[in-house]
Amino acid sequence: MGTFILLASPMSFAQWPPEAGAKVVGNTIELPTTLKPVAIPLDQLLNQGATIITAQHDTNGPTVTLKKGQHYIICMVSGAGSAKDQNIATSRCYAMN
Repeated sequence: MGTFILLASPMSFAQWPPEAGAKVVGNTIELPTTLKPVAIPLDQLLNQGATIITAQHDTNGPTVTLKKGQHYIICMVSGAGSAKDQNIATSRCYAMN
C-alpha cells in the first residue's frame, strides 16, 4: 500500500478563507444561515443514532458536527471545571438544515 504525504507551505494557509468583503475572484458574500436550536443534548443525539462526522477543539471546548437522518447538527460542548463554576458537561446543539 502506498503512502500519501501532503506538504503545504505556511503561505498557502494565509489566503484561506478569503477576507470578508474582499474583491477576490471566486469569493462569495456572507449570507445569513438559520440555525434551529435542538432541545436534545449531544449524548442523547448519539444514543438516537446520530453519527459524528467532524470534531475539533475550539477555544471554548469541543465542537462536533453530527448527521442524524437527513439533518446535519452542530454541537458545542462545555466541559465541567472549577474555573467555569460548572460541575457537569453541557452541550448546545443547532440543526443546520
